[in-house]
Amino acid sequence: MAINAGDSMMRASNRASKARGARANATLPAGFAALSKLLACPVCGNEEIMVDVASRALHCVSCDVRFPWIRCGSTHIPWMFPDPELTRLEWKARYNGFLQSNSAEQARLKKGLGESRNSIAGRRRINRVLKGRKKHREQVTRLIAPLELRDLDWPADSADLLHRKLPRNQGLSSYTSNIFRDWAWDNGENEALLIALERVLKADTRQNIGKTLTLGAGACRLPYDVHRKYRPELSVAADINPLLLQVASAVISGETITLHEFPIAPLNEASFAVEQKCRAPASDGSLDGENFLYLLADATSPPIAKHSFDTVITPWLIDILPQDLRAFMPRINHLLPEGGVWLNTGTLAFFHKEVSWCYSEEEVLGMVEENGFEILSVERQPVPYLQSPHSAHGRVENVLSFCARKYDEATIPQSYHYLPDWIVDTSQAVPNSADIVVSSSSHLLSAQVLATIDGKRSINQISRAVASQYGLGTPETIQAVKRVLVDAWEENCFEEPDPDI
Repeated sequence: MAINAGDSMMRASNRASKARGARANATLPAGFAALSKLLACPVCGNEEIMVDVASRALHCVSCDVRFPWIRCGSTHIPWMFPDPELTRLEWKARYNGFLQSNSAEQARLKKGLGESRNSIAGRRRINRVLKGRKKHREQVTRLIAPLELRDLDWPADSADLLHRKLPRNQGLSSYTSNIFRDWAWDNGENEALLIALERVLKADTRQNIGKTLTLGAGACRLPYDVHRKYRPELSVAADINPLLLQVASAVISGETITLHEFPIAPLNEASFAVEQKCRAPASDGSLDGENFLYLLADATSPPIAKHSFDTVITPWLIDILPQDLRAFMPRINHLLPEGGVWLNTGTLAFFHKEVSWCYSEEEVLGMVEENGFEILSVERQPVPYLQSPHSAHGRVENVLSFCARKYDEATIPQSYHYLPDWIVDTSQAVPNSADIVVSSSSHLLSAQVLATIDGKRSINQISRAVASQYGLGTPETIQAVKRVLVDAWEENCFEEPDPDI
């Protein structure tokens, strides 16, 4: 597969990385020799991956792409995306979005502090949140620094950037509540989820779970707990979000990470901004860096060699993937040898607008069997979910856990890309679907309404200006204009909760 946009930038970065590595007289990171034998190139699929110490990268000997590793303390995490530099640019955009959102929030808080109607307690609350937002910005910036995002420049031809686009729900701060759940709250959630997994794993008659891969590992508490309990030969925790793995690798190596939590429903004044100390749950909680490793990669197309892991775990993953689950299951099969085991736990809260992708429990289990697996055990188990001790919000989920053993091969689909071909390939016709027509009309009306705002016109005047274009009467148009302005007002006045809440 040819490298398109970003190729020259990548090669320049590789040369610079080689020079830095040579100057640093780098040594082979712990566990990388074993890890490289389990990987496959996400560009061409080649399974011969070499460790290039001089350039601090994993190197595909077939297509000559180098995948850098980032450093977090004593830990090194491979960056195994199809186009490493363009994916870093994607994360730079998300980092910039985080900074802009944080700046806007600080501006609103500062404005709020100056309002005369605030009580003394109100000013204390706002000031607490303002200080927390400032510190949180510093904390996230410090954690994300190893990605070296500030000096990245956008390529002149960014067409391929769409081809490598990350899912919309993967922001830099997405799922930060999971960090606190995993390493700060100590409220029994992690133990409950481990028990749910243990109950179905009892059906596995193997002596050892062997080499274990967790896809969608997040902040990594579950793979950490599994590793400590079952002592596999090797554990690899893979996730798409660099902030989550940065925190996890630091905490699991024995560090304490400080981050601010902003609960969705604070219990009291002190709960509006809480400085959390994230740490492993026991004094001996750190793990051997030789056999607990991390991988930054996309679970929808995992860069893993065929039959390379004995156990694959998917926690809270299969219902949030931005693709048809039917196309994902063969990839799990591909990673396991005959007799290997797939462990799943989590909900089936599919969010797709495509109703045929929103499967029932019966359909999911049926697809597991259709993809070369024998289901050994299935259980529904209630577990607490994101119940922050500082928030009135929280819930209990009835998670579906199953243990399935592979007995046959499945046909692997083509590589998955988030965006459809008609967006990436600009020569293809754009489908005239009902959803797009409705969306375009809605966006056009919004643009026209918002363009008429000048600080002088009323809703009645704006409505008269756009009514004739849509053939609507004045009362109907007023309601449509109100809807647009309500949406704009809500967007400016209310923060969206974390996507995992």
